[in-house]
Amino acid sequence: MKLTKDKIDLLLSGTREERIYACAKSFRLFKLYYFTKYLTFKPAPFHDDFDQDVEDLVSGLIKEAIWMAFRESAKTSDAKIAVVWLIARKVVIDALREQGEDVSHWGERLYINVDCYDKNNSESILFDVVTELQTNDLLVADFGQLYNKPRTKEEATLKRISNFVTNNRIRVEAHTALTPMRGRLYQQYRPDFVLRDDLENAITADSPAITEKIIRLLDEAKGGMAAHGASLTLGNFIIEHGVMGYIRKAVDGAGGHVRFIPVVSRQGVLAWPDKYVKTDAEAVVANDGIADPSKRKISLESKRRELNAGGRRVYEVEMLLDPGAAGSPFFDRSAIERLTAACSESREQKAGLYLWAEYNPAHRYALGADTGKGNGNDHSTSVLIDFSTIPARQIASYANNHIPADQFAYELKRQADLFGSCLIAPEKNSESGGSCLTTLKMIYKADDIYRQVPLDRISDQPLGSGELGWETNSATKYVILNDLRTAVEDGLLVINDERILREMRSFTHTDADDLGRTRVGHFTNHFDLMMACAITWEMRKYARVKQALEEYKQPDFEPTSL
Repeated sequence: MKLTKDKIDLLLSGTREERIYACAKSFRLFKLYYFTKYLTFKPAPFHDDFDQDVEDLVSGLIKEAIWMAFRESAKTSDAKIAVVWLIARKVVIDALREQGEDVSHWGERLYINVDCYDKNNSESILFDVVTELQTNDLLVADFGQLYNKPRTKEEATLKRISNFVTNNRIRVEAHTALTPMRGRLYQQYRPDFVLRDDLENAITADSPAITEKIIRLLDEAKGGMAAHGASLTLGNFIIEHGVMGYIRKAVDGAGGHVRFIPVVSRQGVLAWPDKYVKTDAEAVVANDGIADPSKRKISLESKRRELNAGGRRVYEVEMLLDPGAAGSPFFDRSAIERLTAACSESREQKAGLYLWAEYNPAHRYALGADTGKGNGNDHSTSVLIDFSTIPARQIASYANNHIPADQFAYELKRQADLFGSCLIAPEKNSESGGSCLTTLKMIYKADDIYRQVPLDRISDQPLGSGELGWETNSATKYVILNDLRTAVEDGLLVINDERILREMRSFTHTDADDLGRTRVGHFTNHFDLMMACAITWEMRKYARVKQALEEYKQPDFEPTSL
């Protein structure tokens, strides 16, 4: 809603009934009148989008919205005010209902949930909401006491409230995002408005298992909400393909509203020009004569120094929403983007193995594998490449984070047998890699398992017969990663699986340095498919066309009758 002089006059000079009716209809008017203390700076253009999203969610025009905005963008403050608005506007809805009017189009909300990764954060949001309901004089004067139950000593000390029911019969609850939404009930109502915040942080970003659990629960939550339920998700962009990246894609695909707001756009435009300037010099000029420090414009140059003081590039992640910039990209981004644009859906899937092409007996194939423990954390992965095409092509891939290491050996045999019992190069590092390889040797021909033979440092001649399996260590990790990078950037290898390309896009030199520090040769940050691909690419030197076991001889001609 566009703010006009008439609307301002209504807020300042209208009757109480006129004012609360207008504010119940317009979230923006509600915020501007009852929460002026939050408006230290003139609102940014994107705040108009936030306001419209809240109204569209409540009216039913959309069911989902996500605000991926920089730190200090006021997204959480806006969301808290939105919860207060949902509670306050029911006063108007109830009054209209008593007058016999149809209020079905008002989007009444009766059961509000606030979900965060850490429940303490959810409870803190509820505490702030209750504080406003009890202490906001303008709000109480117009809407009355919406919640006047005294807070317990523990609640007041910890500044956290887990749940409450307002005087106009709206229930608000705090939850952790790690608990299912199914089963949540208030009388006969299921959650009809869900505010999600802090779903992605340093803990979730470093744990693929937690990330996958949250995503799974988000999918299940759609069945636990009311049919007219709506959700608003807030957050930064810490990793490219984590929880927030998933929600962003899901909301966009479902026709919801996606707000992606870095503090400075790629074109150099400030998102909030009334609050920020780009340089220290600009800040000195802009703040000349402003005595109140809270009203002075902030220099992004100083903000960068402040956030990056510890050596980590926090500014790039939390202010520019560019997790890739937090570390120097290992692979050329433009090459990865080109390959991603050319990706195609797999032609079929066989028990988790995605296939892009059929077996050709005249072609050379190899299957590389990276083994996980099967405990839900890192994945056991495999990638198959056809080396006979020009360029070579990745035509099969597999990822499973629950398959036991020894059972993964049987899975590798199954996959390789689909391509003529081709060469397999399983990673042998760690306990899981050894377990997989031990089983594989018993069920697969040893000659078709890659044997890593060390070379003499002086003569470059083989030393002994070597050991089965691929070992990734400080001497080999950069070799295979650089070889894979060259293949991709020079157009020698086409990768069809977008999952591999996503891992490559987010992989940085820092990640390469960390390889092997926790468990030698095994990535800890969801780069398992990429690792399997790198191992497979090394097999281009060893893959061979499979020969028939015996030469086919046409039988002599025998007439069928004399």
